[in-house]
Amino acid sequence: MPLFAVSYRYEPDQTEDREANKPAHREWLSARVDAGSIRSVGPYTDGSGALLVVEAADSGAARALVAEDPHCLRGMVSEVIVREWKPVYGALA
Repeated sequence: MPLFAVSYRYEPDQTEDREANKPAHREWLSARVDAGSIRSVGPYTDGSGALLVVEAADSGAARALVAEDPHCLRGMVSEVIVREWKPVYGALA
């Protein structure tokens, strides 16, 4: 199944709200990692967003999956970019 690089963009003025929502967000992510639909995930160190590596049938399915993230449901992600990604070397290749 294809992999997709999903990039989230966060707005600085929502940092406190995201922190308060983080337990629900991380619980959701953890369940998706355990299920195998999210292969890896983590925030950018500058606080501007996050990167998720999603396994899905197509970009629409990847977008539909992340739309269920509590951060997305609560409007805490200002932009979601989904691009198919083909790893050539490394752990995800």
